[in-house]
Amino acid sequence: MWVLLDVILFECAGYREAQNDRYLIRDLAIAFAHARTMFIINHRTNNLRHPGDVYIQHHKLHTPLGLREYMRQLQRGNHAYFPYPTPVRCSAVDANGNAQEDHVSLPACSSGEVTDFLRNYSENVPNAFHDDIAAVVLYLRNNCWRNRKGSGGESAELSVGGVLGVTKYSKVHNAIKRRKAGRQQAREFERQQAAARHRQQLAQEEARRKAEKQKQERARKEEENEARKARAMDVETAEKLRLQQLIDDARYGSITRYLEELKLQAATEETRQGVETLRKNLETTLRANTHLENLEVCLFGSFESGLSTLTSDADFTVYNFVSTSGKLIHGLAGILRAAGYGPITTIPSARVPIVSFVKNNISCDMSINQPMGVFNSQLIRAYQRIDSRFLGLWFGLRSLAEKHGILGGNMRYLSSYALTMMLIVFLQDVTTPPILPRLQQQGAHRMFASLVDGLVCAYDQKPRNYTALASKNTKSEGQLLTEFCQYFGYTFDYLKQEVNPRFGIIRNRSVATPPRSNMDTRPKDWSVCILDPFIPSRNVAGNCRHNHAADIQQAFRSAGDALKVCNIDKAFKR
Repeated sequence: MWVLLDVILFECAGYREAQNDRYLIRDLAIAFAHARTMFIINHRTNNLRHPGDVYIQHHKLHTPLGLREYMRQLQRGNHAYFPYPTPVRCSAVDANGNAQEDHVSLPACSSGEVTDFLRNYSENVPNAFHDDIAAVVLYLRNNCWRNRKGSGGESAELSVGGVLGVTKYSKVHNAIKRRKAGRQQAREFERQQAAARHRQQLAQEEARRKAEKQKQERARKEEENEARKARAMDVETAEKLRLQQLIDDARYGSITRYLEELKLQAATEETRQGVETLRKNLETTLRANTHLENLEVCLFGSFESGLSTLTSDADFTVYNFVSTSGKLIHGLAGILRAAGYGPITTIPSARVPIVSFVKNNISCDMSINQPMGVFNSQLIRAYQRIDSRFLGLWFGLRSLAEKHGILGGNMRYLSSYALTMMLIVFLQDVTTPPILPRLQQQGAHRMFASLVDGLVCAYDQKPRNYTALASKNTKSEGQLLTEFCQYFGYTFDYLKQEVNPRFGIIRNRSVATPPRSNMDTRPKDWSVCILDPFIPSRNVAGNCRHNHAADIQQAFRSAGDALKVCNIDKAFKR
């Protein structure tokens, strides 16, 4: 249980109760005393003492004196996993002449330090400690820290029946986390191998292109000379235009080739077929266990939209599900667990309750009755099937946003969904001629309509009707990506304009900002407005913070400037 000190320090750094980042040794000793109490209570029927109780008592960590001496014995205050040293300090007196108690400094951990701590915990702390530590942290939150969640995280039942603990510290959670990390490493290796093969093919193709390009260059020069004579164009002007065209062709060509390489991140056909097979098996299992013949399991998210990567999760939703065991989500989890889909993690308190599990090396999230997610995904799929440049542009934008730190709705930046809406409207309204049509604004004879929660979800589901429209724009993926970054870096007014995919336009804001809450009637601070295609009043970037809008604009500006001079390394921060 030597890692318990690191975990308690990490939890204390997760909330700001102490002043000036100081945490009294006395308060830390109280936490260890509560931890020892939990060990004693949970093992009162066992003649053997819990190792955690023995460890705490042996080192006297439940007393201020013992804990102070223990921490002073640590080499220069360093810890195995806690991200910074915590030497014990004591000022003789404060500014008012009052004596000071022993304390340690616990400034809040950065997001990177949080990630490193949890990864090190998952990979290096013995499995035998995980559930005990998870239970201790929950006990401390409930009995010592006045229900403060510290570093956050949901609680759930542990592998030991009937015992509750903080999920992220538990044995099952971290076993899944390690397996997922292993799969990601394997996929990354596979991607690197595929990229190496692709580069080799590009090198071979480049040699062929070079000879062909030389031939085409000679023919082009002859055509330009003839055109120059016919139009009596000034020789110097024509030469400048020709050189600029050569520069543009080379610049955008190298960017386009890099976007083609990024598309290797896309999920393979085998993976997509595996997800579809899993969907059918889930539907068969649920029908057999519920005797509901009208029950359906539908796919949504990146695998339905066609934008899935090698590491994407599979998102499913269940229609017409009925359960007699309390909350529907718990009933669904019970059926899946009984059918061998495990281990199962249930998150009933989320905005959309889900059941998570891993099957056939595919991480899966399953919800109940979420048709709007299905419609959104199918609309995106219809758009991306119209023109082959869409996929390369999306992977390029996703990579740019990720490398510049502006991707992540949970971090109050742009979600992948918001970024997709920006790309769709850009190809509808900004590019000339437009590459994408406005599928939700076609004639009634073309529109497929369905009513979801009182909202009419209508659009043309036949993308092949618009491939000729897309072909009129001959710009390369590289040029389009550069123009996208330039537009959202310099032209788009984040405070006044909206991205409206329902009408396929960018215009001044048309939606009234909703109140912050039922109790606070002040309007929300929408620093970015990207509307949902089916829910007119929903801003899919509504959680973006005001100062983050400036970060987003600066990221696109920086990337656009780098792409203009063909600095791919700077644009993508390689």
